[in-house]
Amino acid sequence: MTARRGRRLSVSLGIAGTTLFFIGWEALSRSGLVNTVMLPAPTTVIQAAWALSTSGQLLFHLVASLWRSAAGFATGGALGVLLGLTMARLPRFSDTIYPLVQMARAIPALAFVPLAVFWFGIGEGSKIFLIAWGVFFPTWVNTFIGVRDANELLIRAGASLGARGWRMTAFVIIPSALPFIIAGLRISLAVALMILVAAELTGAVFGVGYLIQMSQMVFRVDQMFVGLVVLGVLGFASDLLFNRIVALLLPWYGAERTRETSS
Repeated sequence: MTARRGRRLSVSLGIAGTTLFFIGWEALSRSGLVNTVMLPAPTTVIQAAWALSTSGQLLFHLVASLWRSAAGFATGGALGVLLGLTMARLPRFSDTIYPLVQMARAIPALAFVPLAVFWFGIGEGSKIFLIAWGVFFPTWVNTFIGVRDANELLIRAGASLGARGWRMTAFVIIPSALPFIIAGLRISLAVALMILVAAELTGAVFGVGYLIQMSQMVFRVDQMFVGLVVLGVLGFASDLLFNRIVALLLPWYGAERTRETSS
């Protein structure tokens, strides 16, 4: 019961904080202290969002952005987990490619925008590549550290019970490293949305980033704010969905923290 009340209080505080923020924004815009063209009120942004929604444009841009971010996240996340696991379990292989991976990690995804256009054209491939590049490295780092620093006591316990080879990896190492892997994927989820806007500047003709860019060209600041708010809501919703999926697939994950809260 205590844990349930704690969650309700947390949700209530979140709603109250968000409401106060938008009330303050509305009051500032209506106060005359700022230019309402440069900082439109939330009610003005809502009107612009309604116009874009009724015309079908907002849904069209949103679906395109969701597809790109999901494809890039899935590709980069899967490759990051795979390489991190492989390097942590094969030290000689890790020693061979570790310098190359670290050098590649220092190259931001935005630096690849011109090359991505040359390699993949202005279609979906270049945008998915840029998102996957940004997602890959946080996932790789967390997976590598989590697997490399797996609980030695669990490894010895598994070995004493006859776990060897792939069984040790699948039933002992990976479960032990799950907190790191999940943290890496959660960080990468936010990274995917951040790179999405820049990726959609590479010749896109639809998407939330494209909507922001075109609104800036015609000086529709209210529509620019619509795109920004959509990205914020999308980030919050995707993080919430990610946590729900983790809780559904891994019900034991975080159970100890829940018991401590309830006690």
